[in-house]
Amino acid sequence: MPGGRPLKFGSMTRLVVKLGSSSIASGEGLALDVIADLVTQIAAAQRGGHQVILVTSGAARLGGRLPELESTLRRYTRARRDGPLGVALAASVGQPALMALYRQLAAAVGMEVCQILLSKSDLDSARAMRDVGAVLVSALEAGLLPVVNGNDTTDPKSELDNDHVAVAVAVAAEASRLTFLTNVSGVYADEQMRERIARLTPEEARAVKSSAPGEGRGGMRSKLNAAARAAYCGVECSIGSARDADVVARSLRPRARMGTVIRAAAEQLPPAQRWVGGIAYPMGSIGVNREAERSLRAGSTLFLSGVKRIDGDFEPGAVVELVDVRHPERLIGRGSVAMPSAVLRLLRALSPDEVADVISILLRLRHGTSQQEDQLDERRFADVADLARRSSQASRQARAELESATPERVRALTDALLASQPRACAAMLAAGLFRSGEVAARQQVRDMHAVHRDSLVVFGAEPVTP
Repeated sequence: MPGGRPLKFGSMTRLVVKLGSSSIASGEGLALDVIADLVTQIAAAQRGGHQVILVTSGAARLGGRLPELESTLRRYTRARRDGPLGVALAASVGQPALMALYRQLAAAVGMEVCQILLSKSDLDSARAMRDVGAVLVSALEAGLLPVVNGNDTTDPKSELDNDHVAVAVAVAAEASRLTFLTNVSGVYADEQMRERIARLTPEEARAVKSSAPGEGRGGMRSKLNAAARAAYCGVECSIGSARDADVVARSLRPRARMGTVIRAAAEQLPPAQRWVGGIAYPMGSIGVNREAERSLRAGSTLFLSGVKRIDGDFEPGAVVELVDVRHPERLIGRGSVAMPSAVLRLLRALSPDEVADVISILLRLRHGTSQQEDQLDERRFADVADLARRSSQASRQARAELESATPERVRALTDALLASQPRACAAMLAAGLFRSGEVAARQQVRDMHAVHRDSLVVFGAEPVTP
């Protein structure tokens, strides 16, 4: 299977169908007619030479709400039924019941199923997801129907939802299409749900303000964000109702006339870019300016001067989204950060010389013996004076943060810098000039970047206009 191209052999299409909680379960029980009809449609698609993966929600809801399972849960009189533990218990009861139902329905139409449970720790591992992708492809080639679910038993508190799981599965298995089935017929432009949107670009999907009703952890906003992410990775997406007629067959057709279609923005990502580009769960975002975007598209890395906004709290190595700071709906790319969010907030938008001044001052605040205000006296220390002479808003903000930082905050920032940027910090410490306010290791500081160069995935290749 050549990487980087939509996976279609002749008329064969590899489709991922994500079935939401609102389409599966209610307070009264399961929507058996919806599930049975969907399994029947998938069997017909298989007979037509297509391959389908089903990502299903509903285990926790099923375990916690079905009348026939309520008696089971009542036996555990001492078990907590609320909070994350309650979710985990309900999922552990509901998961085997849900799979038993799928197995029975599939057998009735001549299919065999296999189950794959995914936790956030799986999605956080490039190797694990490479293995998951291989298992999914092998299962499909063997004629099985893979049924995938997020593991609420091991991840009851996780922000991970099955919408993101569906994207990860589609990218890992090299699917060409992904359909989100819910309880509404698509994305609507108005709260009264009278004007359905037929097609969206990924940027438009991220910008839609939707208040469509729905149950489950995700909701329409989650589906739109997930569909946009998949589209950037070369997977065309659609959002529609699980009760629409022939929804699987219509999902298999390119530019299907169903629900709302989010068009693929490019070809599929090559294997080396799939984990960062579409599978890993994003822990935050970095807003960059247009100059930084141009550099990224030209093959450069992301330096601190181009970082204008930080959203989220994350540690080094976390995957984050790179967005246009003025238009956050524009997803530029993704990458693995080289330093934690706390340090990035301190150093964002600074020039290399300003970064060197800030690190020098921070090291003196951490290792100096006099009072903090003495360490920030611009009449005594050249690094403070140099930072004070700068006219940028970023330099003023950095100095203000250093002036107000508590000893505990200084210690945390310094330790984070030492751990994430050992080369520059070690050079400054070895020179010892920070104690007198002179700045050393400026070259090492110039080599600092916000995102690991080898991890960068930039979506699209079109040049950026002012």
